[in-house]
Amino acid sequence: MLFRSYKVKPGVWAIQKTNAGLKLLPTSFVSDKILDSFVSTTHITDKIDCFFKNIHVYYEMGFEVAKRAALLYGPAGTGKSTAITQISNKYTADGKTAVIIWHTDKFEAYMVKDFIKSFEYVGVEKIILVAEDIGGVEIDQARIKSDSSLLSLLDNQEKTFTIPTFILATTNYPANFMGNLTNRPNRFDDKIEVGYPTTDQRSKLLDFFAKGTASEDSKAAIASNGAKEFSPAHIREVVIRSKIHDKTLEDVIKEMIKEIESYKKGFEKGGRMGFDN
Repeated sequence: MLFRSYKVKPGVWAIQKTNAGLKLLPTSFVSDKILDSFVSTTHITDKIDCFFKNIHVYYEMGFEVAKRAALLYGPAGTGKSTAITQISNKYTADGKTAVIIWHTDKFEAYMVKDFIKSFEYVGVEKIILVAEDIGGVEIDQARIKSDSSLLSLLDNQEKTFTIPTFILATTNYPANFMGNLTNRPNRFDDKIEVGYPTTDQRSKLLDFFAKGTASEDSKAAIASNGAKEFSPAHIREVVIRSKIHDKTLEDVIKEMIKEIESYKKGFEKGGRMGFDN
């Protein structure tokens, strides 16, 4: 697929498809102020900062273009999207960075690779390519294939990237990946886990969502081992469910713990939630 020269300016852009082909449309994120205060991106931005501040190392090592990639992984609802929002806002603030959002479920690697090769950068000194939900959005999609175009993109074999580039990919299912994608430097150099909230964070989130009305019993319940896989989204649902069903926070927490246990057992039996095909 051939593309004409495509001018790219600083800002946050999403790859979109039109009748004329792929193009970049300006995009923005709705910041979740609640999660912003609980999701720290320092461990991610430190790695990105180290890369952009030490571009010379790559040239000294014989690379034509400095490129680095990181895989951001963890369960759904744990803050990966919030991290992307914070990172996009942080780096585009310098007026020299373009953040390109690639929804991998919509566009194949070969299309994106060819599109990026057509970029003509205007006032852009570095780019961050965000590959969202790489490896699939459903666990039953099985292990991601070692697509030659994706490998070529990550390796920059065809000189897709011509200016310093950091690729940040996100996935809910790291187990879906083949080893030659994740266990090889220069493809995904860093693997960064975004995990569930800690015991203390779960208690604080519950009290925050409940506007300071969470009882000691409900805090103890949310801090229990049974709730260790509660994401911020789960905890917000606890408060919503307690209000619309007129139940105590503690009862809802116990109810949701049982739901998660039943859900897991359904997959352990094989098939989706224990149903036969």
